[in-house]
Amino acid sequence: MVAKAKRDMSDIAIIDGVAYRWHIHREPQWATNDGAKGLCIAVEPQENPQKILLMEYPFPPPNRHQQRPKVSKSDVAARIKEAIDAGWDPESRGKPFTYIIPPGGSRA
Repeated sequence: MVAKAKRDMSDIAIIDGVAYRWHIHREPQWATNDGAKGLCIAVEPQENPQKILLMEYPFPPPNRHQQRPKVSKSDVAARIKEAIDAGWDPESRGKPFTYIIPPGGSRA
């Protein structure tokens, strides 16, 4: 089986007047050490990036017609807002902030 190429998907989301640049960091995959990993989107402020946000979606359920999860720009913007409300401070420094999207909470 041939591996699927990584999508080149990125955009800018404006939340509360601040521009955030996002891109697909990792496609869903089955990792032997860590189990299943869902779609992961990396986000950082467009101006003066400091701390990166990693939004991890749940691993998609098995399906006969395995397809990549759809990513909508409006959902990504809503999730960035949720991550800020959950404690991500884009102006702070340090390790990336991981925001795990609960199962069933994915609108992508």
